[in-house]
Amino acid sequence: MCNPVTGWQVAQFGLSAAGQVGSYMSQRAGVNARNRAKLLNFRQENIAYYNDVLLRNTQWKNDLQDTEIAYDNIFQQTVEAWRQQDLAIEQAYDQAARDNLDILQQVYRKEYAGTQTGVTAMRLANEPLRQGGIKLTESMQKAIRVSDEATLRKDILKADANRRRRSAFQKTWRSPVPGWTPEAPALEGGPSTGALVLGLAASAVGSFGESWFGSNPNILDQDFVSKPIPTLPSGMTDWSQATVIGP
Repeated sequence: MCNPVTGWQVAQFGLSAAGQVGSYMSQRAGVNARNRAKLLNFRQENIAYYNDVLLRNTQWKNDLQDTEIAYDNIFQQTVEAWRQQDLAIEQAYDQAARDNLDILQQVYRKEYAGTQTGVTAMRLANEPLRQGGIKLTESMQKAIRVSDEATLRKDILKADANRRRRSAFQKTWRSPVPGWTPEAPALEGGPSTGALVLGLAASAVGSFGESWFGSNPNILDQDFVSKPIPTLPSGMTDWSQATVIGP
């Protein structure tokens, strides 16, 4: 027979089991706390990510509105500059027309051939016409030169406006491209319950092993055999008589 279990052995097993269960629970609580912290950090990273995307999209929409305003300003400035060049051309041709009138008036006032005859008289009579023609040509050349310069300035203004328009377009033509969302953290696995069970079993063997195996150290080496189970008169097995005994 086995030795009786003493209170000291029960207390020893209880303390050992309580220590192992407490260690298991503390480990599991620590893992759960770390996992909760990782999940909270992951949640905050997602909130920060979506806030950043929202702010960038809002800023881009504001920049689009600023770009449209810049387009209008560039167009208006170019139109005003072109209008100035058109006015310069109109003023040049108006001035040329006034000069032509003045020159023609002077020519008719100076036209005088007198009673003289011969080549000298003819030359003197044609001199005002020759001088008037020269002045008319110079006046028209001046008007054409002003017109060409104004046309060139208009081309320069047009190229500059297109360059500024493209520059404004390049700043906002592409919408913001959000990056990858934050990657989910790898959570820790909890402590193994199998290890707890094995630890409790080892504690039980360490506490009660002497009582179980002390009276017969070779108890585990015995070959247990089962004897035939008797049957009832009705032919059924009488399980109440089934026993397992050693040789």
